[in-house]
This record gives sequence, C-alpha cells and structure tokens, in this order.
Amino acid sequence: MSDKVFHKILLGYDGSDDAEKAVDLAISLAQRYEATIVVCHAFGHMPMTSKPSEVRRLVNPVVERLSKLGITSVVSTPDTVPAQGILDAADEYRVDLIVMGSRGRGTFANLLLGSTSERVLRYAKVPVLIAR
Repeated sequence: MSDKVFHKILLGYDGSDDAEKAVDLAISLAQRYEATIVVCHAFGHMPMTSKPSEVRRLVNPVVERLSKLGITSVVSTPDTVPAQGILDAADEYRVDLIVMGSRGRGTFANLLLGSTSERVLRYAKVPVLIAR
C-alpha cells in the first residue's frame, strides 16, 4: 500500500469561518501527503455582475497562502450552486478527498433544503472531511 493516500484534495471554499478551518485541515493533509489542493468556489448563487471580482477576492488569498507554503494548487470556479459545483469539480479533477466547512455563507434556501455540506456528504464518490 502506498504511503501517499491523498494525491488531490478538493477544498470547498466560500470565505466563511468554517471554510477557513477547512483550509487549515487541507493544508495539513496536503503537506503530509504532498498533495495538490483544488480550491473550489462555486458561485452560482451570486449576482452576475459581482461574480468575477468576488471570486478573485475570496480565492486569491487562499491560493497565495498555499503557494507560500509550497503547495501546488488549482482553482475551480463552477458557475453553479455550491454542492453541485463541488461534486462536479471533485469528478473533473479526480480528487481523493473533499474538505469543507460544516456551515458556509448560505442563503435562507439552504435552511429549507439542507446545507451544502449535507448534500456533498450524501452524493460524493470520495471521502468528505467536514471542518467545524
């Protein structure tokens, strides 16, 4: 069995406090296993005019932090609802693990339909680590 358990880790990131905790977990795992981190911010819930600047504002500091630590990263910004964007990116990049926060910056609809993390847990094809 290989010592390198995780080759690619998808980090579901929305800028929330729990997402910041997920960043720390993903970094720890990436350093241990020399894994690449796919930083995923699905932005289908944002108004069209704010998408590009908001995504850059949220994701760039994380990418810069990873770079300073010597961690290879890729950015995925699907234009879809967060859960589906994370699941699609996990498939597209063939990740071995999804790391995300337990509660994000969701809307009232998330309270009625269930949280993004619950949907990802239910439908992911790979293990999911939830940061609290």
